[in-house]
Amino acid sequence: MSAAHELARALWRARTGGGVIARADADDIQSVAAAYDVQRRVAALAGLQRAGWKVGATSEAAQRLLAVAEPATAPMFAADCHKSPAEIAVFDGHGASVESELAFRFSVALPPRKQSYGRAEVLAGVGAVLPAIEVVGCRFEGGFAGLGAARLIADMVANTAWVRGAERADWRRFDLKRHAVRLIHAGRKVAEGVGANALGDPLSVLEWTANHLSALGDGIAAGEVVSTGTLTGVTAVKPGDRLLADFAELGRVEARFVGAKPQT
Repeated sequence: MSAAHELARALWRARTGGGVIARADADDIQSVAAAYDVQRRVAALAGLQRAGWKVGATSEAAQRLLAVAEPATAPMFAADCHKSPAEIAVFDGHGASVESELAFRFSVALPPRKQSYGRAEVLAGVGAVLPAIEVVGCRFEGGFAGLGAARLIADMVANTAWVRGAERADWRRFDLKRHAVRLIHAGRKVAEGVGANALGDPLSVLEWTANHLSALGDGIAAGEVVSTGTLTGVTAVKPGDRLLADFAELGRVEARFVGAKPQT
C-alpha cells in the first residue's frame, strides 16, 4: 500500500472516529500535487455524493494561521451539508470552529478544459448566492496553527460540515464585496466581516476556483455550490453552543452543536 493511500485511510478514520494523526505521518507528501492526490483518495474512501466545493485560506488572516501562501479547494459531501437551522455533531479533539461564508450555486457546469475561464463566463454560470456557515476541524495533532499546505489539502481543507441559508437568485444587485456579516453567540457578537475578506471579492474566488479546479482535472457541476471562504475568521465551538451568522438582507444561518459519536 502506498504512503498516499495509508495517509488517506488514516485521515478518513480520524474524521469519522474522532482521533488525530501525527503531523509526521504526512512528511512524505512533499508537494501540493501529492496532497491533492491524497485528498482524492480520501474522497474515494468516503464514497459519498459531492454537493460542491469549499475554498479555504482565502483571507490573509487564514493564510497566516495555516502557514499557506494561496487558497485551496476540497469537495464537500452532500451528507455533511445541511439546511439552516441545523444540528452539527463535532468531536472534541478536532478543534471544531465555524466560519461565516458567502456561497454560490451554479446553474451551468464549468467542466475542466485547456482554455482558462474568464470572470464573465464564470459569473454567467452562477444561479444564486446563499449565506452559509462552514464547520471546520483539524485531523492532525496540533490543530490549525502552522499546518502547512500539504497537510491542509490532504485533510479536505479542514471541512467537517456546512450549513446553508436561503438562496437568492437576484445576487447581482448586492455589493458583495461590502456586504457585512455578524457572527453571534448567546446574543453577543463574537466576530464580524465583509465580503472583501475573501480574496478582496468573493466573486474573484469563483473565478480562481473554476480555473484551479480545471487545472486539477476537476470542474463545477450544474447544481453544485462553491463556498468562498471565511469572512469572520475562525471561531471555536463546543457541544452546547449555538451560533448565528447574520448576513442582513441575505438572511441568517444557524447551527447548534452536539458531541459526535465515532462511526463504526
